[in-house]
Parts: sequence; C-alpha cells; structure tokens
Amino acid sequence: MHVIHIQNELIKTLKTLPHIAFVPTMGNLHEGHIKLIQEALKKTKHIVVSIFINPLQFNSKEDFKNYPRTLEKDLSILKGLNVPYVFVPSEEDILDQLEKTEIHLPPIANDLCGKFRPGHFNGVATIVCKLFTLIQPDIAFFGKKDFQQLFLIKALVKQLNYPIEIVGIDTVRDHDGLAKSSRNNLLSEENRKKAPQLLQQLNAMKEKVIQKTSSLEEIEAQSVSALNTSGWMVDYLSIRSAQSLENALHDENQIVILGAATLGSVRLIDNIEFCIQD
Repeated sequence: MHVIHIQNELIKTLKTLPHIAFVPTMGNLHEGHIKLIQEALKKTKHIVVSIFINPLQFNSKEDFKNYPRTLEKDLSILKGLNVPYVFVPSEEDILDQLEKTEIHLPPIANDLCGKFRPGHFNGVATIVCKLFTLIQPDIAFFGKKDFQQLFLIKALVKQLNYPIEIVGIDTVRDHDGLAKSSRNNLLSEENRKKAPQLLQQLNAMKEKVIQKTSSLEEIEAQSVSALNTSGWMVDYLSIRSAQSLENALHDENQIVILGAATLGSVRLIDNIEFCIQD
C-alpha cells in the first residue's frame, strides 16, 4: 500500500494508471466507508482513497477540532482491504491558493443542510474539485447517507464536464437502523439508544406520504413535533423530489425524505428514498 502525502508525488504515481476509482473520506473509517471501497474494488484494482479532514466544510472551529482523527487505525483498515493508494495530504498543501478560487453551486446548496450550515457545500465542492483534478479518476464513490451532497456532486461534475462517473452507494446501517457515521461515536450511551428515532420518523412520514391521508406540510410538522418532544432539536424533516430536491408535489412519484436533527450535541442526518406506484 502506497501512502502518499505530497500532490506532485500523487500525480507522478497515478499518471500512467488506467481506470482509476476514487473514494474521498475524512478518515475515522467505519462500515459505510468500507462498503464504498468494496464497491470500488469491484470496478478496478486501481483504487485511491483520500483521507483529509476538510476545514472548509465546517461551520464551527470547535466541530473541526473535535472531529475524530484515527489515521493509524484507518491505514490499518485500508491495508487489510488491499487498497493500493492512499492520499493523506497536509492542510497547508491541499489548501494552498484555494482562497482565490470560488465555486458557485446550484441554489439548492443553500437549502436543507445548506440553510443551517452556510457555505458547507461550497467547502465540500472546493476540495472535491481539487481532488478530482489531482487524481483524475474515471469513477468516484459517495454514500447516499448525505443525499444532498451526492446530488450536488453529480450536478457539479455535469456542469464542469468532468469525465467522471459518480456512483452513490446505499447507506450502511447499524442493527437498529441508525446510519453509520463518524459522529455516532460522540453520542452518549442514552442518546445512542434514542438515535434510531430519526429513521423511525422518516419511515412514519413515508407511510403517510404513500397513504395520502394528510398534506405533505402536515406530515412534516407532525414528525418535527414528535422528535422535538422526544428531546431532539430538529433542523428539518423535508419531503422532496428525488430528481430535483425541490419540495415534492402531491403527484410526485420519486420521493426522498431528508432529515437533520441534533441529539445532545451531536447533529445527525439521514434520508429514505422511495417510489410511489400509480
């Protein structure tokens, strides 16, 4: 396994490789990341995994400071998976000159999570573009747990004409349905037991949408109230078109319900995607 820290070394190492697959991460690897890598390995043996905790996507310096850093463990996991190339750049190296570059994302980037984390997706897109330019992958893998991020990355690749196939991989869940996330480690024991309530409310909303017994606004309000009453601080629970991420219409067939809420001091996100049969 080649662990590369310098951009020029990365470019030199990869320039002759055919059909490169890329899995970007911020480290603290879990089963969700492993699933992405396993799916990438089905496509090609030339896999690049990046580990970079991106300061541009954090709205709070404290949140950035507290993000779990487990590089030694992460490298051990990647070695066990037979990942051939791992890119672990320094903050100074990857961010050099980026303050002069600004990426404008579609307006939906300022809705949902973007509304509560201003500039978050611009920070994500800036680093993803930099990594795409350095690695020049043929295919890249992202988790569907952050549905909005996946949506925006696909839009970015289309708009900038990157010759990259973006593959979304289904959310990996714990035994009780909680979506795997590095943030789960920050939950207290009591809140870890309550955390599956987010998915439970998304599923309850799904059933109500299918039954069409209430307006979409009423469905959202009922679940927001239920979570808030249970001790959560809800940012949003929103029923959207899976195709555009705009507010869903009553005759919409392809639906995604997205949610973000804080339990204790830990902000969790999740979503479920489904089709309504005519």
